Order: sequence, then C-alpha cells, then structure tokens
Amino acid sequence: MIRWLRIAAKATATLAFIALGILVGLFLVANGAWVPVDVPPWLADLTPEPRVQVWLPALIAGWLVATLVLAALLLWSMYYVWRRRQYEALVGRLERELARLRNLPLAEPSPLEDLPETPDPGAARVLAAIDRAVDAEDERDEASA
Repeated sequence: MIRWLRIAAKATATLAFIALGILVGLFLVANGAWVPVDVPPWLADLTPEPRVQVWLPALIAGWLVATLVLAALLLWSMYYVWRRRQYEALVGRLERELARLRNLPLAEPSPLEDLPETPDPGAARVLAAIDRAVDAEDERDEASA
C-alpha cells in the first residue's frame, strides 16, 4: 500500500511539473514582448536611462529563479537546523552516558575478582592454620633470640 502511494505521489508530482512547464512555456510564448521597467533610484547609477526595456520572458524567468532559490534556501536551512538538533541531542546522550560510565566505580563498585562472593569454610581453616604456623614460628624465633 505504501509503495503504491509513493509511486502515485511521484507520478503526480512529475506530471504536475510537466504541466506547469507547458503552461509557463505557452504563457511566455504568448507574452514575448519587451516591457518598460522603471529603474529604482538606488540603482540609477548602474543604468544610463531611468526606464529600461526588458524582455518579459526573461523578467518572469528571473523572478521564478529568485523565488525558487529563496524556497530552496529556506528548505535547506530548515533541514540544517533539524540535523543540527539531532546531532546536539546525540552528543548530549553520549555525554550523559560517558558521565554515568565515569561515575560507575563510585555508583556500582565491582566485586573483588580474586575473592569469591561467599567465604569457603575449608579455605578459612587452611588460612587459620597458616596463621597459627606463622605465629608459632615467630614465637620460636623470639624465644631463640
């Protein structure tokens, strides 16, 4: 269903652009005259006469190009702002994750890896026996000295 809608939308847009091109072409052919255009005072230094003859199709095409460039600039700036906000949100998420990982030893200390979580009674007896043997040797060394 979505694929069919996408194809229909592309076909409609293509046909609309073709029809618009035909209408603009016919309009420009029908109005292919030269028209007088008054030069604004702030541009008077660029032209020798205050009124200039301009070919109407070129004038219309210039206005159309200017409008399309402004629309493209507006769309690009909206896309730029949208992508920039996405990047900033991603950087914010990554910074929060990094701060959480930096504080991980304080928030969730890891267990000692070389010691088991629960004491082993057999190991405790062996360690106690070793401690007693070491204490006995220390006492013998002190007595002989």
